[in-house]
Parts: sequence; C-alpha cells; structure tokens
Amino acid sequence: MRECGTPEVPSLYALRKLQATLTRDLNMHTKSHTSPMGNKFYMNHPVDLLTLDWSNPLVRKFIQIYPDVAAVRQESWQSDKWLKEVPYDDLTPMWASWKTAPHVHFYIKELAQLSDGTFVIPMRYVCVEGVEHAEVYLVAYSETTKLFTIEAHTIVRIPVSRLKYNFRDLEAQGYKFEFLPGSPLWAQNMPNPVRLIAKGRPAFVIRIMPWSDDVSGNRSKQYNAHKNIYIANVSLPHRKLQQEYFVRFCSTSPDASSIEQFEALCEDIGPDTWRDAYDCELEQDIIFRILPHLLPADNPQQSEECSHSGGNANLGCRRDLSGGTAIEKETNDGYDALFSPGKCRTKHDTVLTIQKMLLAACGGVQDVVDKIQTETGVKDSIATFWIEKLITKAREMQKVKLTDLSTRDPRLNDHKVKGKARQAIILSLKHEIRDELFNWLLCQTPERYAQLPLDSPLRKQLRSGTHYNPLLNTDGIDPHPDTPCEILHSKLLGDDKYVWYETSHPWNKKNDEIFAARLQAASTDGLTIAPLRARYVVQYKNNLIGKHYKALQQLAVFQMRDDLCNRIMLDLWKATGEFGALLWYPEIRDIEMYLKDLQVLIDNALDVWALFDPRRIITKIKLHTFPHLVEDIRRFGPAILYSTEIFECWNAIFRMCSILSNHLAASRDIAVTLADMERFKHQVSGGWWKDSELGQYVRAGKRIRNFLEGNRELQRRLGWTDPTVVPIGSVKLPAQKHLTPMSWADALGSSRTDALAAVYDDPERLWVPAKHVISRSRDVCKERSWVFFQHGSQEDVVAGRIYKILVPHVESSAAINGGASNHHCTIVIEHFDIADRNDPRLNMPVLSSNPTRQALLVSPKDILFIFNAQHDCFSGGCTISNDVQTERQGRDNTTRTVNTVVHKDDSRFLLNMHALHNAHLIRSTLPRSLTEPKPYFQDRRAKHDEFATKLRITGPEKRAETAKKAQITRERNRKTEDVRRARLEGLPEPEASRDSGQVGGEVGLVIDSSELEAAS
Repeated sequence: MRECGTPEVPSLYALRKLQATLTRDLNMHTKSHTSPMGNKFYMNHPVDLLTLDWSNPLVRKFIQIYPDVAAVRQESWQSDKWLKEVPYDDLTPMWASWKTAPHVHFYIKELAQLSDGTFVIPMRYVCVEGVEHAEVYLVAYSETTKLFTIEAHTIVRIPVSRLKYNFRDLEAQGYKFEFLPGSPLWAQNMPNPVRLIAKGRPAFVIRIMPWSDDVSGNRSKQYNAHKNIYIANVSLPHRKLQQEYFVRFCSTSPDASSIEQFEALCEDIGPDTWRDAYDCELEQDIIFRILPHLLPADNPQQSEECSHSGGNANLGCRRDLSGGTAIEKETNDGYDALFSPGKCRTKHDTVLTIQKMLLAACGGVQDVVDKIQTETGVKDSIATFWIEKLITKAREMQKVKLTDLSTRDPRLNDHKVKGKARQAIILSLKHEIRDELFNWLLCQTPERYAQLPLDSPLRKQLRSGTHYNPLLNTDGIDPHPDTPCEILHSKLLGDDKYVWYETSHPWNKKNDEIFAARLQAASTDGLTIAPLRARYVVQYKNNLIGKHYKALQQLAVFQMRDDLCNRIMLDLWKATGEFGALLWYPEIRDIEMYLKDLQVLIDNALDVWALFDPRRIITKIKLHTFPHLVEDIRRFGPAILYSTEIFECWNAIFRMCSILSNHLAASRDIAVTLADMERFKHQVSGGWWKDSELGQYVRAGKRIRNFLEGNRELQRRLGWTDPTVVPIGSVKLPAQKHLTPMSWADALGSSRTDALAAVYDDPERLWVPAKHVISRSRDVCKERSWVFFQHGSQEDVVAGRIYKILVPHVESSAAINGGASNHHCTIVIEHFDIADRNDPRLNMPVLSSNPTRQALLVSPKDILFIFNAQHDCFSGGCTISNDVQTERQGRDNTTRTVNTVVHKDDSRFLLNMHALHNAHLIRSTLPRSLTEPKPYFQDRRAKHDEFATKLRITGPEKRAETAKKAQITRERNRKTEDVRRARLEGLPEPEASRDSGQVGGEVGLVIDSSELEAAS
C-alpha cells in the first residue's frame, strides 16, 4: 500500500496490535491446558465462541431457545430427546413477553398467576407449531391456611399469553410461598436459583454438537496426524449448520487425544456455568449456558468417546451388549441378535467397569484387566494410561515386599510359616500394596488434587477427566445412546463401499468400460450431485470417497445387468439404494410410518447381505449399527441433521492454517489464528462487542457491515450463503444478446401438435425460450427436467418432462431491464403416465408416454418439484457403440473414440426411487402401493437360523485355517529373527536359510543385506 502511495498506512506491528486488542475485546481467549497424561494444548472455549452468536445479527435471529412440538420433524428441537428426555432444568428456564413486558420474567418451578386468577407453576416452555406455550401444574390456594397445594401432578399446556403475574409480582402482593408438607423440594425453595444468578437479565440455554476426528495437517501424502475438536450450535436450523460459517474450531493437538481435549471442553458445561453475553435482538445483557446434545463422528472415534474397545471386540457395539465370542455369535440366538439392537449400555455401568479395571490394575495382574475388558468391551484411553502405570508400580512393589530376599516382609523369610498361614500373609501384603496404589491414584495428578477443597468428597474417589473419560460424567449426554449412527461413515463409506467392492473387484477391463459407458450416459438432472466422471470411478474404483459412493448409490443399480453382476448382487444394490434414499430425508411428516418403512428397509439390506455372506454382519460392525438408526432418528431427527460432511469439509480450513503455522507450537498457533478469524467474521457480519475503552457495546461501520452482504468472494471464503431466496415461479432468461424471439409455432419445433400450435396462433406475438424456472420446492427446472406438476380444475398431480419454457418477448425485454415478473410464462410439458405396478426387476415406478394425449401447458407456479428418471435400457435393449467425440484437455480440443449408450426409444422411463433429492416429496406424492417397502424374507428368524447353521460348519474351519496361518507366520518371524541375529553376531546361519532361502520348509524367505544394516 505504501508503494502505491496510500497515505497513513499503519505498520504491520500496529496492525497486529490492533487485531489483538479487538480479539481481546470480544473475549476470545486462547487458553492453555495440560491433560492428566502431561500433554499440553490450547483451546478456544465453546462458551467464548457461542457468546458471539447472541450479538451477531446474522445468527441471533435463528437461535431456537425452546423445544418445538411440530407435526413435521426437520430440526433437532422437534425430536424426542429435546422434547421428552432433557430435564426441565436443562432447558431455557424462563419466558417473557419481549415486546410488551420484557422485564417481567416467568421462571420455571416458580409460582405464577394467570389472567383469570388461577395459580400455576410453569415446569417447561415449548413451542407448539411455532406458538409459545407453558406446561404447568395447577395450584390451589387456601385463604384460611395461607398454603398452596399442587392440585394434581398432571402437566397442563397453556398459551403463554395467559400468564399475568410472575413470582416477584405475587411476592409484592404479600403472598407467602408455603406449600403443604410432602410437596416437591423445588416448591419449598422458591424462587428459582437461576433468577438469583441472572439478577434481572434473561437466561437462556442452548445445545451444541461437538465433533472430533484425526486430521492430517499436511496437504501432501505424508500424514501429519492432529486430533481436532469443532462444535456447532444445534439451536440453529439445519440449513444454517450446513454452511462452513457456522462451524467453530475449538482445539487441535498432535499429541493430546480427543478425550484429553474433551476434558477441557467440559469445563464450560455444568449447572453453574452461566456466561454473560449481549443479545443484539433484545438489545440487553443476558446470561446463557451450553449443554452437549449429541456426539457425531466416525465409528472408531465414537467408540473412543464411549470408552469402548472398538468393532473388533467380542462385544463390538458401543451402543449395546450384543455379540460375544465367535462361537456364541454362530449360535441361532447369538446370530439373530446381531440384526437388532441389544441391551443398551449405560454410562453408569461403564464407569463401574472402569473403576473395577483400575482397582484390578492395583493388584498388578494384567490378565485380570484384560479379562474384564474382553468380557465387557470397555476400554478407556485415560484409564489405560493409569492402568499401565499401576501395573508397573504394583509389580515393582510386589518384588520389593514379596520376592526380593533382602527387602521382602521378614515374615516370609521364616521357613516355619507355611501353607495357609503363608498364603494369608502374602494376600495381606498384596491388599496393602493395592490400597497404597489406589490411594496414590486418587492423589493424581498432584496439581489437580491440590486444587480440590480439603473437605471435597472428590478427594476420596476416582474423578472423571483425570482418571477416566470426562464424557461419562458430563451433563446433557450419555455417550452410548448419544453417539448416533452417522450416514457418511456408516452408510456411504460402509454399506455402499462394501457393495461396490464386491461388485467391481471381479471385473476385467471390458467390464469396467461397459459400466463406465452406462454410468456416463445416466441422467443426473434432479439429483443435485457433481457431474459424473465415470472413467475416473472405474479407474480408481478402490480409492473412492463419499461423493462417489453417493452417486453410485443413486445410479449404479440402473447399469447392473447380468454381464456385470448376479441376481443376489442386484438385490443388494436395490436394498441399499432404497434404504439410503430414506436416510437423506430433510423432513419427516409422519414419523411412525417413516420409522416403520425404515425398519423394513434396514432389515432387507441386512438380510440380503446375510444371503450374500452370512459372516459379513459379524465382521463388519457398521452393518450392526443400522438397526440403531430407528431410535436415533426418533430421538435426534432426520439423519442428515448429524451427518459430519460439513465438518469434514471444514478440515480444509484447518489444514491451510496448519500449513501456514510456525510448526513449532501448532496447537497454540492454529487456535490463535482461528480465534482471529472468528473475530473478523463477527465484525464483518455486523456483530456487537464491548469496547474496552468506551465501556459500551459497539459494532463496525455500515460500509464494513455491507461488505459481506455485497461481496460474493468474501461470502465464499467465510462459507456463508446469502439468505436471499429466489421467488417461486420466477424464470431465468438468457443474456440479451442471446435472445432469439420466434413465433409460437417455431418455438414448439418439429414435435409440435396442431392443437398446441393453435393455442397462440398470433404471428405477431413472439416468444423467447428461457433457461429455467423455479418450482414450489425451489428447484431449478430446465428443459428436459422431470417434474411433478398440478394440472386441471381438480389440480391433479401428474408427472411429465419439460419440453419448452417460453416467455413473451415483450415481457422478456422488460425482465432484462429489471421490470417484469414473468407472469405470462408458459411451460410446455410432455405428459407421462405412471403405471399401477412397479417395474418387476428394479421395483421402481414406470413412466410411459401416452401417444393419445398431447403435451400440456402449465404456468410456472404449477410446477411442484423436480425428480430424477432414468431410461429403461434393460427393457429397451439399448446398446453401446463406439463414437468419435471431441473433448477438452487442458486448453486444447482433441478427438477420441469413446463408448456411448444408444437409446432405442424415448417412451419408457423409470422414476428413480434411489434418488436422494426430494425423496420425501416423491413418496408423499406417489400412491402408497408404489412406495411401501416389502420384506425380503417373510420368516427372517428361520433364514437367520439357516445362516447360523452354515456358520457353525464353516466357522471352525475358517478359524482353524487362520490359526494355522498365524502359527506359520510366527514360526517364520522367529526363524527370521534367528537369521538376523546370527548374521549380526557373526555366527553360523541356520541350515535351512543357507540351503534354499526357505525357513521352515513351507514359506520362502529372502533376507536382504540392506534390511540387516537397517536393523543393526
């Protein structure tokens, strides 16, 4: 800027100093933490980050502070956990009429009076279809005894508009708040404790979604592992949480595990962790607290968060106790149990198990700890750190007190002490060692132990965060049920990945080319996926990522014929596609019907897998997690609400910060950098903060606030989407230089009918083809798009394909000049009939053209939504031909011969029921007879018993073969080690290696001298 002659350019030092001051004014403090294992890391605490949400006008207006009772479930606060499980004290504790009486606060568990004089005690505030209500107990008041009585322990829901006098009002009127003996404790301790903390300020509770995973800090192939924690404010709508702008970075460390970092995060969570903030909507100070709601992540990370040993354990599910030994899983009951949720794990039981393992470690016997871990599947990363220390210390102390002749207890040197008496002494000494070690463990770490009050009961018990997983003792969550099945890692990178591998790995080059040609010819209109790169998919078929599996899940089944897969594999593609379509619902209108259908489709997917490979559900724990989806969706809402794709996308921002860090203090440097980014986001968004010098709330100037809303590049870099909504029915016209006005007959083209041509026969009236139209569901619909639309006086919903979108030329000219609304746009749609029965091969509705019916003319507002349809190439006998096509390579064009699909007709299509976009609208529009799922097996238990019988035959054989291979490997490794040592020490080599390079006579071994040099 100085080189350009800009006046008064500050120095870089002054700029950095100002930025640091502004960050401090926003209370963004990057704090240092040391874990119980001695690892040091830095964290931007969630409570500091979420304080900004209240004072940011782009965020505050979307914060939902009460649960919502709604017929349609599309947000977390409309689902069962928020509505039915969260304790009243963990919800927003108050309500006020912010427009008429913002300072009259009605707290829960406090006496209040209605406008009709009735006394009530609000217990919870909820929204019912967007209208705020209070759930109250009715209270009777006796004028003679001056006592209040809760009439019936039944909750009554009333509109909040009926609340008139709050607790303070009644107190001023002279009421004494005394209840009859036996009343709840909270009724005898009014007012609500939060009222005393708030001191007249509003008090709110919001819920968060922490996410953690290991992420590489490099862009190169060299993996540079960091454990990261991000959070999202679950009190915001899903459409906001799918933007990177609303993802908040908390911490990272190449050394500290996620559980160690969660221990620091949990400092912000608790009943007394109220934090001050400025509410830009209410224009006043408030207090708020945060609580975790759920813990989405991939399966290994979720197992760690649950203190679970992982999918390879005997009890391999973090959610329940299903499983067992290999023999137990092969019994009829054991095998069938894997297809449904088992007995739920609880954090209370897990904590007891961890405490038992720590106590056993004080005895110095690793086998006891391993046995507990094997029997329960519990393995805690923090407890494991202490177990290793305890076992080492116990063995050292036992050596000193029990075995070392010079130091052991003198009683053991007395040869007269034998038998039971000697064993009693040894047992007593072991108990002393165990108690001493356990007391030592309670004092760890010394720094944390010293901070506990002298009279604290925590001094005499194991403590979460220090001795075991802090999430097992955190308000708001139980990690076992609150780590839901996540669709990116379990469905796309699990089920879909398995199906694709089993289908494609037997293919030769010819099969690859056939599939690529068919897939490339598939229509993607109405799928909202990236353009297909079919040749890339088959070339790197073993290294695909989530977006590729999402495309294959929706399209691959149409390309599968006898030349690419057998009947069972086709059934597997059908089952996984139908199952997957239901998981990406953005909203659920009938929760019971939806979950019933979902259960059938989950059962079908698992049953076809069992038919293909009965052992698959034993070896792949991701398949067992699918039955838990029914309960997860009931408790948390549609599965896409807790999909981790947005967090995975945000890793690119972290990775760039890692690359540009100083590489010396990565945890601190990245946290400080991203704290500055939060400060910048807040200021450019028009957020308020308290100026340290003025002592009042300020915000950036108008030009800075308008910069984000008007600058698309800044919006893209911050991951923020402009909320501007394109009007329903609006039409997009081409640029003015590309406008080609034509008559109605010419616009229809060669395929017009006389009836259509006569509709607008005025030769002086000209029309312009438009690029697209916006449907009621706000889809972009172009020519050749398949849509459902309303037509006729009865407004029947019919399906068709858009042929032309035509706008009068006069109106199009006005629209380009910024004037017209395209009300006279006419859309020509080719009508297609939907058959009464699904296609027998793919179980999808059949769309067929009706030659006796002409195309239909509709207005833009009649277009309901877009859908995807695929040509029925199997029935039509479509073939593949070699065509010469021109392709763009770099900046040049080139011609090459490629395989393309030649469609033989244009009259029969299949409505894609595997499509994710608008899947909920498709199923609510079609007749139930076409969408209701049918069980794959009528008697599932009988088939499971049949599969288990086969496993009891093949299982022992497979285990014996595995054991034999393991024995050979151990023998080979042992003899390899003998050869290595002999060469290093200059001794004669074993005879077998000198003769033929073979060790053990079964497995060949060639020992390279460079390996020996490396080993030495």
